Amino acid sequence: MCESNHDDMLFEMLRDCKTLPKFLDDIFGFLQRRTDFYHVSKEENATVGLPEGLAEKLIRHTFMKWKPVSPDIIYTPNEIPVSTEETVVSCTEDLDQVSSTTKDEPEDGVEEFSFSKSEYYNGAVFEHYCWSQSITEIDVIVRIPKDVSTKDLEVKLQSSSISVKLRDGEYILSGDLCEKCKATETVWSLDGRKLLLHLDKCQEKWWNCLIKSEPVLDISKIDCTRAYDELPEHAQVKIEELQWNHERKRLGLPTSEELEVHETLKKAWNAEGSPFSGPFDPTAVKYN
Repeated sequence: MCESNHDDMLFEMLRDCKTLPKFLDDIFGFLQRRTDFYHVSKEENATVGLPEGLAEKLIRHTFMKWKPVSPDIIYTPNEIPVSTEETVVSCTEDLDQVSSTTKDEPEDGVEEFSFSKSEYYNGAVFEHYCWSQSITEIDVIVRIPKDVSTKDLEVKLQSSSISVKLRDGEYILSGDLCEKCKATETVWSLDGRKLLLHLDKCQEKWWNCLIKSEPVLDISKIDCTRAYDELPEHAQVKIEELQWNHERKRLGLPTSEELEVHETLKKAWNAEGSPFSGPFDPTAVKYN
């Protein structure tokens, strides 16, 4: 597992907070105060806020991404590491995401439900599955029959194909992928009747379908904004500099550019031929 460029900063923050609950509270407090993370956008292509349910999905996705995998699992290019089955506790939030289409259970014993909009954000939805994407990742959610456990599933994902099969041989999802993915870095888990698969793209590009048999999406109509951690390092540095300068201005303190000018002035203040003399005073200099 690679270390983040921000590990030292976060470790100092955790040490100040002393406990994980306080640390997480500060993180989410920052997201509420300084970002639009908690703002629910009402319009499909809104530039501010996230579609309803997407913030919760991002949190769960990040948790699953960094969840340790058992060292006993041996990776091969044609196999996917299997996670343990999760226990799902029903709550109001879950009920908002899964809605029953009928009050009575159908004759085949399979409860029907619909996928939420956040689950196929920038992707597509079909009868048995849906998928969403960012510029670097794909998330697939497959509806499975009732009372199916991880032992009843055979999930295969190669760099160019995907398949989900039940023990009786029935395929729920199968086909050639639109583009290549990093098969050995794929993870999946079972959440109630939802099979969750996470794929990392081999290239940073928008997919116009998950599998080649699907109708093609109009990429010009999807939300092409990128999450902060998906940006190149130099772009992240620039954003952090702009945020720091904004906060300095708000507090009435010099920005990074002004500090550079002050440092240059300080070096030349008492140099031979300098029009200034005495203690360094940057306020004595007027700029056009």
